[in-house]
Amino acid sequence: MKTKLIILSLFFLIPSEIYCQENKTQILPGSWMGRVTTNQYSLQALFRFEGSGENVKGYFDSPDQGLKDLPFDKVWTIQDSVFVDASKSLNAGIIFKGRILPGDSVIDGIWGGSVSLRVSRTNYVFTLKTNLNPEFEGYKIIKLIKTSPVKDQQLTGLCWSFATTSFIETEALRIGKSPVVLSPIFFIIPTYIDKAEKYIRMNGNSSFSPGDLTFSALSAYRKYGAIPQEAWSGKKDPASKYFHWEMDRALLEKVKYYVKSGRGSMTAEGYRKDINDILSGTLGKVPETFTYQQKQYTPESFAKEMIGINPDDYVEITSFSHHPFYSKFILEIESNWNNNHYLNLPIDEFSKVIDYALLHNYSVCWDGDAYRCEGFNDGFAVLDDSVNTITQKMRQTDFDNYNTIDQHNMHIIGIAENNKGNRFYIVKNSSDQKNCGGYLYMSKEYLLLKTISVMVHKSAIPKEIKDKIASVL
Repeated sequence: MKTKLIILSLFFLIPSEIYCQENKTQILPGSWMGRVTTNQYSLQALFRFEGSGENVKGYFDSPDQGLKDLPFDKVWTIQDSVFVDASKSLNAGIIFKGRILPGDSVIDGIWGGSVSLRVSRTNYVFTLKTNLNPEFEGYKIIKLIKTSPVKDQQLTGLCWSFATTSFIETEALRIGKSPVVLSPIFFIIPTYIDKAEKYIRMNGNSSFSPGDLTFSALSAYRKYGAIPQEAWSGKKDPASKYFHWEMDRALLEKVKYYVKSGRGSMTAEGYRKDINDILSGTLGKVPETFTYQQKQYTPESFAKEMIGINPDDYVEITSFSHHPFYSKFILEIESNWNNNHYLNLPIDEFSKVIDYALLHNYSVCWDGDAYRCEGFNDGFAVLDDSVNTITQKMRQTDFDNYNTIDQHNMHIIGIAENNKGNRFYIVKNSSDQKNCGGYLYMSKEYLLLKTISVMVHKSAIPKEIKDKIASVL
């Protein structure tokens, strides 16, 4: 996901006192909960420790922030003092130092180097909410497009690839192909390598982060094909979670190194290999051939036979008045590192395309502002009740003032209405953050104000609109 997690801003280390009595390592396993409170925020913190002795593993949950299973690098004790290190996993150093108080049920310590945090034993288990059923009580489904199972991007910023992969799978179903679950991680490898080259060639003046756009996933599909999840998941340990923070940090350090020191000895082949080696170190090596349903494929042959879509049949559409309508332009957002072009339509026709597409069995890939802004929680993306009409000016003003940013990607697969006849869009999400994993309902007002762009098949554009854009489509 593109969201910058608030919790990371708290990780700063200053020295603290070490208390020394008997060794208490054996009492750590279990859950410990407390609350960090400052003048700026109040944050519930849940530590979970597993194992004993030198093999203690630790994880962090923050119910307030919708974060779960953030791993620690190392947990250890010296006498009755507890230390939690997240130098590699969270780039945060030793984030907690505490003393186990008499009674062994309370740890009194310092969080982030400067904030007091007392945690106590707890049986509380934080569970993220996942809506795996697109039908919400009290809402009538108008249209629901057949799609693939919900995906979970876990601890990555890869919503763009997960959403686009879901879109590709759904398009394959629309044209009559058998259901298949693709690997979203397959598409990120060529994207990262190309993005690294662009960053280096631009002397660091280009975006280089996990965040990206549907364009990149489609480009990777066009050039390299696709691979089913069961043939290659992008995990060396199939039981582990996707957790790429350390990989992302290593990639950024590598491209910055080339920008800073690569004079006279750089080659594109060399730095592209270095980036690929870092990716392979975390994700594993992509197989050149694989067996699926008792037949051998390459990624290219699998895409051609089992998916069958043409990437050139799709278009990204937006609606902003700082460029001419009925034309294409390079949208000025950070993730658009490759200068991709968007089709620009007035807001009313932008809305018509989305509705027409869904009602005619074409799903819609969505890019917009989600977790950062108001009204996004518990399976609903809605605005304040007082907002019932979205104008072109409102949409432009929100974009110009960074109130609507390119922050998350999801997949729209249907339309529903409440008992007042108000329209909601049925959206597949790939993240549990804010308790919105699985399906959520997005109001029409929210969509028109908080959407950056949508991707649709060109045939999903109504004829009267298509006639106006024939020369640029």
